[in-house]
Amino acid sequence: MISKTQSNKLLILTDVQYDFINGSLAVDGAPEMMEALAAYISTLPAGTFKNIVMTADFHPWNHSSFKESGGTWPVHCLQFSHGGAIFQPILNAVYKHGAEEVTMLIKGNNPAVDEYSVLQNPESGQRLVDIIEENEIDEIYITGLCGDYCVGESILDLVAKGYGDKLRVMTDFIGNIDDGTVLRGIIEKHKL
Repeated sequence: MISKTQSNKLLILTDVQYDFINGSLAVDGAPEMMEALAAYISTLPAGTFKNIVMTADFHPWNHSSFKESGGTWPVHCLQFSHGGAIFQPILNAVYKHGAEEVTMLIKGNNPAVDEYSVLQNPESGQRLVDIIEENEIDEIYITGLCGDYCVGESILDLVAKGYGDKLRVMTDFIGNIDDGTVLRGIIEKHKL
């Protein structure tokens, strides 16, 4: 799955948080898929990825996306809650991997704004662009939850920023709320 040539590689782990795995907004098959992702990262040679970025919903209690506030979703990924925490097996694998830099980027922290893509958050989006540019990233591997929302929107925003030719979508480790149709459509449309 990872290309064999030496290059500056970035891994983006999108919203691998407990609420999307076995909590209030759990995705079918996510526990097994995220365990498999953690195992896969653990099998890679140390330092395969120069940089690893983990994104996370970081919602205040009154976030506009919550049904209680007139939004679409159940309460999920509350700031400083267990449901908002990164899945421990993935966290363990990431820190054992030995990337030069591991960065956490948050989104959805403004109660009035629904940010599926990390690039929709002004601070986190700029930080991600800085990581890509400053580290002369050649390949961007992206995975996580969910392909039809946060992963898909992040892919679209990365393509819009001009990084489409660097993107590698790790579909084996992307959970979807739908049957995968939305993500497949994005991949096919942009020839990823």
